[in-house]
Amino acid sequence: MKVTVQFMGPLKDFVGEQTAEFDFPEQVDYGALLKEIGGRFGQSFPEKIWDTNGGGFKPGILVMGAGRDLDDPDTLLQDGEEIKVLPLLGGG
Repeated sequence: MKVTVQFMGPLKDFVGEQTAEFDFPEQVDYGALLKEIGGRFGQSFPEKIWDTNGGGFKPGILVMGAGRDLDDPDTLLQDGEEIKVLPLLGGG
């Protein structure tokens, strides 16, 4: 099973690439993908973006895939799914 993650905006600068592919032997959930992202890129993200203790993105980072927001680690991913990770923009 293959999942593609696109890091948008300044996030791609932290990881050094815009697109990363993850291969899994069978169907996985969002939590397993987060574990893989953390293993590959966790140390590249600033503390305000990545929770090294919880192994996930902190509030202010939106993760979307296949027409849905991903926030529940138990959400099953689809083979070939494209996930977009982007910072929420603030303004005033």
